[in-house]
Parts: sequence; C-alpha cells; structure tokens
Amino acid sequence: MKPAAALLALLLLAGCSKGDDLQPYAVVRRADVWQAVIRDNDRGRLARLSDAWTEAQADIAAAGATADLAALGPVADPTLASPAPLPAAGAFQCRIIRLGWRQGSVRLAPPVQAEAWAPCTLAADGILLRLETAPGVQRFAGTLYPDVDRLVFLGSVQLAGEPGRLRYGEDRDRDQLGVLTTLAPGHWRLALPWPRWSARLVLIEIKAG
Repeated sequence: MKPAAALLALLLLAGCSKGDDLQPYAVVRRADVWQAVIRDNDRGRLARLSDAWTEAQADIAAAGATADLAALGPVADPTLASPAPLPAAGAFQCRIIRLGWRQGSVRLAPPVQAEAWAPCTLAADGILLRLETAPGVQRFAGTLYPDVDRLVFLGSVQLAGEPGRLRYGEDRDRDQLGVLTTLAPGHWRLALPWPRWSARLVLIEIKAG
C-alpha cells in the first residue's frame, strides 16, 4: 500500500473507532495526507504562492492592465477569504484565468487572460474531492485534499486532443498544484502558482450552479 493510502486508511479507522457519525471530508483535516503525496520539488513551488501573486501583479501593473485585473472582481483579491463552507461534490461553473507572464517567456499575450465560464465537476473520491474542468485548450484535473480551512490541489493538465488522463506525479512538466479557498458562500478560488507554461499564476474561479 502506498504511504498516502495507508495514512488515509489509518485516519479513517481512527475516526470510526470513536463511534462518531462521519461527515464527508471531516476525518482528514491535517496536512499529513497531501504532504505524503506531494513531490519534494513541488513543496517550494506551493510555498511561494504569495510570490506568484506579487510577481503577476507587477507584470500587470507594468503593462498598464490594472483595470483588467480589477474587472475580474473578488477572485483577483489575494487577501480575500471567507469562513463560508468549502465546496462539496456536485456540478459547478468554472473559468480559468491566467495572470502575468512566465519568467523568460515571450510577452505576446496579455497579462490578464480570462476564459469563458464552462461546466466543471467536483466528484467524490472516497472522502476526498476530484476536480475536473471542461475540455479545452487545457483541462485541469486532480485531487483536493482538506487542510484545515482550505483544500490543497495536486493534479495535472491535459492538452486539447490528448487521449487518456494524467495523474499528479506521472509527468513533472504537467504537474499542477495549488490552494483552494472560499471567497463567499457558493464562490471559491483555486490558485495555481508557477504553472510552468504561459503565466506566473493560474486561477480557477468556481461558482455553484
């Protein structure tokens, strides 16, 4: 059994032994599980999430595109957080937003790029959640691990027309990681720092319905 799976099983057994009525995603509330899954080289990338925000904002300011950033609304405020509940399994609407330019890349695209809203899903994966965005130029998919008042995302990205589905850890260049937080009731943001390709920061905005 893999370390992460073994740890998850132990946590489940520990919760069941107390005779509690288990609520979805309530047993795993510590960083142990995703810490057992994340690759060592990705720990620093995740820890530098605030740097990705800062550098993306600097790119946008330098390009004179701060109005475009403001037009995105609450999702573009890195300080915003709400005590409202984290999402549960269901059907949602998502839009993918790219901020800033990847270091060393040719700066041809605008520093703020927002795709149209499209259906996305959060599916129950045991006591965890699995996010999948709609097929497109890039399709993000991966697991969301509870970590106190946030969810940690470990997943991958699939390009248009590619068969199958990669999982986190199968291709380092495709691995995506980030943090999902609540902005308001029924409104969440998944922030993916340093996504390796076209931006410094990718945001996946998620809304109920």
